[in-house]
Parts: sequence; C-alpha cells; structure tokens
Amino acid sequence: MIFFDIDGTLLNYELAEKNGILDFFREHNPIFSGKEFEASKLWNQLSEQYFNQFLSNELSFHEQKRLRMKGIFQQYGIHLTNEEADQKFNLYLSSYRENWTVYADVIDVLEDLKRKGYPLGIISNGNYEQQIEKLHRLNILHYFNPVIASSRVGVAKPNIAIFQIASMKAKCRVQDCYYIGDRLETDALSSKNAGMHGIWLDRCNKQEQCSSPTIKSLYELIHILT
Repeated sequence: MIFFDIDGTLLNYELAEKNGILDFFREHNPIFSGKEFEASKLWNQLSEQYFNQFLSNELSFHEQKRLRMKGIFQQYGIHLTNEEADQKFNLYLSSYRENWTVYADVIDVLEDLKRKGYPLGIISNGNYEQQIEKLHRLNILHYFNPVIASSRVGVAKPNIAIFQIASMKAKCRVQDCYYIGDRLETDALSSKNAGMHGIWLDRCNKQEQCSSPTIKSLYELIHILT
C-alpha cells in the first residue's frame, strides 16, 4: 500500500495559498495596497499558528479560519465581527480554490502506479471534507482508497497512531506500507517511526540529512518501489 500526503506533495499548496491571498488582498484595496508582501507573511504566520491549534484539538476547523481572518485585519486596525470574518474567509477560500493545481509529476506517476497495480491511499492532516474536495477538484480522488484525514480519526501527524490507523483501514500490515510526504519530520520520519517505509519528497532541495529515502520528484518513486 502506498500512502501520500496532499499539500506540498500532490497539491502545490504554497502556490495556491500565495496566489489566493494576493488575489484576496487586491479585492480589499486600499487596506492592503502596497503592503501585500508584508500582509502575506503575516497571513502565513497566522495560518500556521491557528491551524496547529486545530490539529491539537484546541480550536475547531471553523474557529481557526475565523481567527486567521480576524487577525490579519486587526493588524491593519480593522476589527471584524464573527460574521464579517466568516464572509471574508469565504471570499479568500474562493480565490484559494481557483489556484489549486497538482505538481507536474503527479498525474504521470499516479497513472504509472495504477497501471502497475499498486493500491494507493491518502494520510493527511486537516479537515476531511476539504481534503476530499481538493482531491475531487484536482481530478485525482479516484486514485485513492482509503482517504485518512486527522479530523476524522482524532489524531494528526506526527503522531504515529494516524499511520497505524490508516494501515488498519487499508487492511495492510503497517510494515508493508509506504508513505510519501514533503515534510521531513511530520511525514517521512513519523511514518517510519510508525513502522512504514517513510519517503521524504524534498521538492525544495533542502538537502538535509535524512535516515529515510529522499526523492526530489515523484518520478524517482518507482526506483524505490522496485
């Protein structure tokens, strides 16, 4: 069984978020006019802060979205009501969705693995419904079964339990599973600690020391599997 991460592995998340938030800022001139780069950096910080609180069950998925939007506007002297924050986040989300795209290697590799008969699955941190929506809009949902998301199973990477749960749902022994993800600690090493064959997808060529196999493109994956 070969499991994949989604954001940064299949979906070009950084590009989608960057372009999505910049499109949103342009809709809110003059508030962010001339400050888009500065505001983007703050948005990334707020996103990581509140999303991590969601992953640790301190906030609901909806609450972390609301707090991100309130935080960015508060930095520029505007205090949003809950309803205003929700409305503006929906505007941002629309822009973010419009920028969803797979990396250039994704379709070729998934098709190749499918032809070779490998069963494929997903293990992802985040909200299950949104992760399913991503896979559907990217037209790759049909490749994967099961799709495991932290919101459904109650634990998130790097907790090894999410990998063990995924292998059980796939009816495979954990030691017979591979996991490919773009984060060294969260994906490659934590899946390895769970008993899987963890593979680090180093798309940014960070060249860090890693005790798990490292690839720079999904095209290299087949050489590890064979």
